[in-house]
Parts: sequence; C-alpha cells; structure tokens
Amino acid sequence: MKRILPPWVRPRTLIAVAAAAAILAILPLVHGNRYWHNQLTETLLAIATALAWNWLGGYLGQVSFGHAAMFGLGGFIAGRMQVSLGVPMIAAWIVAGVIAGLYALVWGHPTLRLRGPYFSIATIGVGEATRLICTYWVWLTGGSSGMSLPVQVQLKYQLYWYALALALVALAVSYALRRSPLGLALLAIKSDVDAAGDVGVSAVRLQDLVLFLSGMTMGVCGGFYASYYSFIEPGDMFGFARSISFVLMGVIGGIGTIAGPAIGAVIFVLLRNSLIATYPQLYLGLYGLLLIFVILFEPLGLTGLYVRILRRARPDLGVTGMAAEESAVPATGAGAARVEQREAK
Repeated sequence: MKRILPPWVRPRTLIAVAAAAAILAILPLVHGNRYWHNQLTETLLAIATALAWNWLGGYLGQVSFGHAAMFGLGGFIAGRMQVSLGVPMIAAWIVAGVIAGLYALVWGHPTLRLRGPYFSIATIGVGEATRLICTYWVWLTGGSSGMSLPVQVQLKYQLYWYALALALVALAVSYALRRSPLGLALLAIKSDVDAAGDVGVSAVRLQDLVLFLSGMTMGVCGGFYASYYSFIEPGDMFGFARSISFVLMGVIGGIGTIAGPAIGAVIFVLLRNSLIATYPQLYLGLYGLLLIFVILFEPLGLTGLYVRILRRARPDLGVTGMAAEESAVPATGAGAARVEQREAK
C-alpha cells in the first residue's frame, strides 16, 4: 500500500493534533463566555508568534530580540491596506506578511553571518531603528497617535477561528522543520555552521529561508493583531517588550522543541494578564526575573523539566519517541554544564 504521508510524519501525532483542533474549533459554540473566548484567541495568536520566533531562535540558535519589527510592520501595512486601499482583510494579512518576510531578509541576510550574542545585539538595533522610523512615518503608522481600523460587528468573535488556523499552520511548519531532513540540516547549522557547510549544507540559503518564514508569519500575526484590536500604535507594536515576550515564551516552554514554545505561550498569556492586573508598573521587571530564573535553573524550559521527571520516574523505559526528540536540543555554555550535572545525578 502506497504511503500517503511523508515518512517523518507520525500518524498518531497527526490524529492527536486533529482531535485537539476539532475540540478547539467547536469549543466557542459550546460555551458562551466572551471573556474566555477572547483569552483563547489571544493565546492562539501567542502560540503562532512563539513558534515563528522559535524557527530562528530555537532551530538555528540565532536568538532574535528584534522580531517585533516584523510583527509591527505587518500590522501597520495590513491596516493601511485595509483603511486606505480597501484591500480585503485576509489578502492584506498575506501581503503584509510577505513584505515583513522580505524586510527580515533585508537586515537578516547580512547579520546572520554573526553568531551568538553579536547577532542578538544586532537585532536589538534593528528593532529600535524600525520603531523610530515607523513612529515618524506618519502616513503608514499615524505617528504617535496610531492607527484606527473600522470596527466590524462580530469580527472579533469570528477571528477566533482565524487564530486557530494560524496556530495550526505554525505548528505544522514547526513539526516539518524539526522532523524532516531539512530539520537535520538546521540542527547541523546550529551546532557548527562551518562544519555544516563542509558537508554540503547550504547554510546561507537555509538560514534565509527560515528567516523569511519566521518574518512572514510574524507579519501575518501582526496583521491579525491589528484587525483584532482595531487600534494599533508604534510604541506597542514595535516595543522592545513585545520582542522580549516572544523570547520569553520560547524559553519558558523550551527553545528548539516542537511544542515547547506553544506551551510557553499558554503560560505566558495567563501570567501576563495576572501580572498586568496586579502589578501594572512592575510586570516588565518580573518578566526579566522570570527569564533569568528559567535560564539559570531549567535551561531547557518546561520540556526539559518534563523529560527529567520522566527519566527519574521511569528509568526502565528511558526516554524514547517524541520525548527524546524534544530533549535533543543542545544547550550551550553554563546551561549545558548544568544539564550534564543533572543527568549525572
């Protein structure tokens, strides 16, 4: 019998994701709580952005602190296309996403030659430069006053299913990038870009591809955000706090894993809403403390914690299947030393 799915796709995983997607799709029809409806929509959007960031920061090991540049650019381009040109919402999202992906290539192609902290510092500069330029680009963003989009009846409620589709697409791309032969090439680039080139891996081409996909997805998510809230302004869309949120979601769940950033996004949204309501002036500082705490004590995030607990609880089984793959993310520096010490205990 001819195999329909690629060999790296596990039928059980596909069935589990399809079942979860079906439950999420009908959930709003079962309950009528608008608050949780909005919370689920925000969580699904956060999942899509966290996974998109992880393609670059996790699979390639190039930690970006400037992804808010593509998110904000996508939001304002999509909004301007709808307001000034009358472009349909979905088409505006797609065009804005492509432009954001191309913009990511403009600054990313030369800076991807940098590795480690040098690349991260460069992305901070890109993000801040983009924020300043767009703040003074009044036609595109409305300047400090921001941009308002037409409010449509029931649109915010209906966007839930679009957010679910975005999250599923991002999850599918994450799975493909991690499990397919392309994922092996990305892991080789992450481990040693020069050695990967010596064995025939086109590091430049693959890094550009991942950066474009990441930037395009961020741009589409930014367009969704603009349509969902009907008002956006540069300080929020391009802010450094937004870029940090993408990093934090990945770190909490587990950078470089398939589902880790999605789990981190769920926790992040719940934590953010609680912190903003309780400590509106301190929540950014608490984000920083949480980031430091996770990096120091659990560098592989919740995914690494799960694997360690599983190994200790069932040493006779070992860690196989997806759990083993999820824990195969190489840590570096002090994080790697801590992981090795824990495994030795």
